[in-house]
Amino acid sequence: MQRQSLPCGPAPQIRIEDVSGDLQMAGWERPELAVKTPGDLLEVIQNGDTFVIRCDDDLIIYLPQGADVSVGAVGGDVDARGLSGALTLKEIGGDFQAHSLGALRLQNVRGDLNLRVAQGNCLVENIGGDASLSGISGQALLTTIAGDLYAREIGGELKASAGGDAVLFLTPREQTISVQAGGDILLRLPLEASATLSLEGGGENSVRVDFPGVTSVGDTFGQRQVLLGAGTAPIRLIAGGDLVVTSSAEEWQSMAEFGPDAWDAHDFPGIPPIPPIPPIPPIPPIPPIPGGDLGARISSRIEAAGRRAEQKMRASEERTRAGLGVVIGGRRYVDFSPRPAEAPRAEPVSDQERLTILKMLAEKKISVTDAEKLLAALEGK
Repeated sequence: MQRQSLPCGPAPQIRIEDVSGDLQMAGWERPELAVKTPGDLLEVIQNGDTFVIRCDDDLIIYLPQGADVSVGAVGGDVDARGLSGALTLKEIGGDFQAHSLGALRLQNVRGDLNLRVAQGNCLVENIGGDASLSGISGQALLTTIAGDLYAREIGGELKASAGGDAVLFLTPREQTISVQAGGDILLRLPLEASATLSLEGGGENSVRVDFPGVTSVGDTFGQRQVLLGAGTAPIRLIAGGDLVVTSSAEEWQSMAEFGPDAWDAHDFPGIPPIPPIPPIPPIPPIPPIPGGDLGARISSRIEAAGRRAEQKMRASEERTRAGLGVVIGGRRYVDFSPRPAEAPRAEPVSDQERLTILKMLAEKKISVTDAEKLLAALEGK
């Protein structure tokens, strides 16, 4: 374990070069920079109130809340909280989770993005998994989301394109809202909302507006124009599947809190932790591999890989069926239309097949990535 602690001002400039493992950052009130890593290399170069940090493993850093931070490539996950300055990241190989930020600019995250509370703008180019945002005071501009989108209480402009479903819990003021989803869209607005809605669904009778005393204008082939109140906020929604706009709390009740209530303390005592990424539906337990801790670690990694593969595959299957509903994190929350008879599902991967893959991984005949692909392929057999 390598550690360093250096005095600094209340708003230093921090540049973190490539991190091979996970990165955890937390702001505190001390005029001090504290870093540690379990690896063999930790280098901190100081030039006035500018710091450059290099390491060869995971990195944990405590820094003044007002610091501006720029990060290169991170091989694992990134957790950040309590940073009121600007945070800029280039590439994240895993998930990004954050709470109580200033402004965020992120080029690419291969996993999920989960952001709770940001006082500035949130600008993200590419998200390889799902995106969940809540309590953003500024803009939320998400160029490409491969999975599902959940957005709640966005104070500025919201613009996003999701490959999956989108669930939006918004109180529009005067900001522009533009969301496109390859699957379904559910928009929940308060009764007193003032907005002009331009709605486009994926087919005949695919758009439903559930507001008391409100009628929509348009045809039956998936396009509607709706005026709520004075029509202050322009809202444009395009769904590849069904699109529902509602004021009902009942349809929203099961999604009032996105993700589990539990919080993760991680390695930042005294600092509010970050809610984890919404859970993935469980799969049957994998038999342990003999060999103590090594077998447990391998089983854990394969189980996680299997969950990810199954989640994406099931979400894809859901979106190809007629009569879609909103599906977030593999769970169906709202059904929009009667379901046709479902085609028989393929048999799940057996415990014996899983055990065979685990043994191949333990003997180093395949990589973790190969194991994940095998699980996904077997599930589709």
